[in-house]
Amino acid sequence: MPAPFDFLKHRLAKEIGLILLVKLVLLLGIKTLWFDAPTVPVDGDLKTGQHLLGRSTASPLAEENPR
Repeated sequence: MPAPFDFLKHRLAKEIGLILLVKLVLLLGIKTLWFDAPTVPVDGDLKTGQHLLGRSTASPLAEENPR
């Protein structure tokens, strides 16, 4: 009966494992470099609430008066 990790003796399995390890290290490095902290906009909660509840935030200057 073969042992549970006998497949690791094959060269292909070792190469695939090494490639997956390198990919994991690269992805974690990219995550720490570019995605270290979330950015929160000013009044983000207010803007999100207005957008989800359907309230219009159009300013009176943006609307034209009928001529």
